[in-house]
Amino acid sequence: MAVRLLTKSEYARHRGCDEKAVRKAIKEGRITAIPQANGREMIDPEVADIQWARNTRARADSGRTAAPAPLDGVMPALPIEAAASGADTPAAAATVPPVASGDDYQSLRTRRERAAVEAAERENAKEAQRLVERDAVKNATFDAFRALRDALMSTPPRAAAKVIGMAEARDIERVITDELRAAFAAAEIRLTELTQPKRST
Repeated sequence: MAVRLLTKSEYARHRGCDEKAVRKAIKEGRITAIPQANGREMIDPEVADIQWARNTRARADSGRTAAPAPLDGVMPALPIEAAASGADTPAAAATVPPVASGDDYQSLRTRRERAAVEAAERENAKEAQRLVERDAVKNATFDAFRALRDALMSTPPRAAAKVIGMAEARDIERVITDELRAAFAAAEIRLTELTQPKRST
């Protein structure tokens, strides 16, 4: 699957920001630039958008949770979360810095490509009629089990009429078994008919 790469200026237009902001984000490690053979750096917009959104939130969260500077040598109070965890230094509440390494880029790109492949496989399986609709299966299962229940409930009177006059337990058991087997077979056929993908004409 071909990856569409953008220059820094093109990515800046893509995001609606200044190119300096893009260069700063690359320098700070908030997004990943891909070195090219000609020495230029290109950007995968889909991966960079994910990194930009995630690392921008991380910076904002870090700014909101940063502890104030100590006044007159007095240690500031710990955040509630740090106190609850038993931490005794402000460093325990430090936020994790944004991650935008080469491995992170490869991970995001791999996930994106895997998702595209899985979507294509699902579409191919659907066209080949190897998939069924979830709602159709649920409705078919309910209908088949309801039919099975009705068939089982009517088994005793049907079997009773056949075993009248029988003295051997083995013969009576055979009649009941045959009736139950017929009920389950009918339910299986019904479920198969209802869940089988409809073929286009």
